[in-house]
Amino acid sequence: MRVDPRILIQQFSSFWRGQRPIYLLPFLVLATGLLSTMAVTEQTRRFGEKEHQQIESTLLIAVIESLRSKLEINITMLGSVVGLFNASKEVSRLEFTTFYETVALNSGQLTGMQGVGFARWIPASGLPAFEQRIRQEGFPKFRVQPPGARPAYSATEFLEPFDWRNQRAFGFDMYSEPERRHAMDRAWKTGNASLSSKVRLVQETQEDLQNGVVIFMPIYTDQAQIPGASDSTLLGWAFSPLRIKDVVNSALAGVYNPDLAGSGVLVFDGTEPLARNVLYDNLNLMGSDGLSHPYYQKLTIAGRTWLVGVQLAPRLVGPNGIGSTFWITMLIGSTISMVAALISRILVSNHLTTRTALAVSEAASRELSLSSTVFEESSQGILVTNPQGRILMANNAFTQLTGYRISEIKGQGANLLKSGRHDNASYKQMWDELLHKGFWEGDIWNLVHSGEIRCHHLNISTVRDESLEPQYYVGMLQDVTERRQAEQAVHFMAQHDILTGLANRSMLMEQLERHLALAKRHGRGVALLYLDLDGFKSVNDQFGHNVGDQVLQIVAERFRHVIREGDLLCRQGGDEFVVLVPEAGSTEELLKMGLKLVEASRAPFLELDPAIVISASVGVARFPEHGNTSDELLAAADNSMYTAKRAKTNPVQVSRASQPQAPASSGLLQTLDDQSHQSQGTGKGNQQGDGHG
Repeated sequence: MRVDPRILIQQFSSFWRGQRPIYLLPFLVLATGLLSTMAVTEQTRRFGEKEHQQIESTLLIAVIESLRSKLEINITMLGSVVGLFNASKEVSRLEFTTFYETVALNSGQLTGMQGVGFARWIPASGLPAFEQRIRQEGFPKFRVQPPGARPAYSATEFLEPFDWRNQRAFGFDMYSEPERRHAMDRAWKTGNASLSSKVRLVQETQEDLQNGVVIFMPIYTDQAQIPGASDSTLLGWAFSPLRIKDVVNSALAGVYNPDLAGSGVLVFDGTEPLARNVLYDNLNLMGSDGLSHPYYQKLTIAGRTWLVGVQLAPRLVGPNGIGSTFWITMLIGSTISMVAALISRILVSNHLTTRTALAVSEAASRELSLSSTVFEESSQGILVTNPQGRILMANNAFTQLTGYRISEIKGQGANLLKSGRHDNASYKQMWDELLHKGFWEGDIWNLVHSGEIRCHHLNISTVRDESLEPQYYVGMLQDVTERRQAEQAVHFMAQHDILTGLANRSMLMEQLERHLALAKRHGRGVALLYLDLDGFKSVNDQFGHNVGDQVLQIVAERFRHVIREGDLLCRQGGDEFVVLVPEAGSTEELLKMGLKLVEASRAPFLELDPAIVISASVGVARFPEHGNTSDELLAAADNSMYTAKRAKTNPVQVSRASQPQAPASSGLLQTLDDQSHQSQGTGKGNQQGDGHG
């Protein structure tokens, strides 16, 4: 209800002209003020209802997105485990441990995750051989649990970190348990990540007992295999057991929203908020009188749906819209009404004074209404600039994100956060899009007050005046640095060899396909040099795998100095390397490069042991002479490498076409031939794992 002051003035004038009793005027002013106060407080209450819904919805979205990001990072980690197995003929325990330690070192996002592991699929006939192999690896009491005859088994073979808690799950057959088996079958048949229902992890004890779930991703013996086609092509599952309380607490720690403090968060397995489905309840609200006004939303990920709910803390505005602002508005309005009535009583003898008092009362009511609609705080940093980019105001969250106080930055350009990681073209594109669309969103690296460079997710909106010209720009920032760093670390590990840091087979095939497409379009040559280290197996046998790992790292570094800038050096697996030459010259030039690589491999290993002697056999294949596809080119280079191993005089062989002779002036070929005779009989290097555990 809103009272028009002009009507009141007319009533007062009529009252004055009619010579009404003067003592009634203060009561009329008081009644008018109280009615205005009631109207403003009702408006404040309705605004409070909307504010409650907005705060609750914003908080729930932030919780769900943080939880989704946490699970997606875990799924990405499992994808890198699948990539590790796809890039290797066999993965050793040491290699799996090194992979996990490398990823865990570069990612703070693993907090709350119980671990990352591999469960092998075992037909019933292969169980005794599998158990015997694990016992020979240093676990003499190893058995697949639970015992008993079954058509097939799964067994936890790797699980990192291999601490006391995860050792309880070593050898556990998850396929024997219905909840886990359902998720494993879904992953196997779809080829995608699959989240199990609520389970009790084998790792749990009676101390700090938590609900758990497991995420699975299938690994096939043949990368081209259709998911679920045959159990003979299923190698096993990459999996990650999650302790729900730890995972959710870790996700909530990444929610930068002050409204989360004291608020209740609930997570249910399924789409119904039932007590038997509770996964997480931070305030133990389920089943109590404290659960009075929760707000729910579904989260679907990895083939399963969770119901996530929040209930705001009592200190915040309630669902009926009554909060501190409501009571303050009522108190101030009542006080102003009584003061206005007192003033009108004192000045009632003067008509002009009475009208002035009414105008003051109206202005006070407008200011009171406006103050009730101001949104004091936001969980995201907010920056307001004029059309020229000069800062007009910022909120407390912006100060916390950047370290700048409003007094320091007011009137300055918003480019004070410029970090130097983006070129001028990027900023121009951002402003062009903002001018034409009125909105821009994306991630941007900013330089904060401390000198640190942080990644912020930025939303910029244009506020226009009545003539539709830009009046203000409003930017909203959220810090996403840790999430970006974790994504970059996992992406790097999925395409690089752990031991040497070189590109792995996955990255090689991706780059080879791309350069072949460019070569076919522009008529260029593409070449592969396939290398195998002769005598490397004897190094492992005589000096041990640790020395073998160091030899592989030294050889990789030597090869880096031989190849040209723009060439790609890849560790194919074990002691095999491949060099991708995108813009290949003549076959003679490729032959010279192969000879230089052989020479680099034969250099003494004085830093390790002078007795270490190895060589290399090199197979060369060039597009289009020796193959038209990536598989044909790789097979041609591999076959020519085996030809080089059998050759007595030349360690470098070109596929099919006649091999050109090296320049006589270099003298390199004769020297390498002499060394080749000395290293005969070393045999082919070991497969993936012999050189690194």
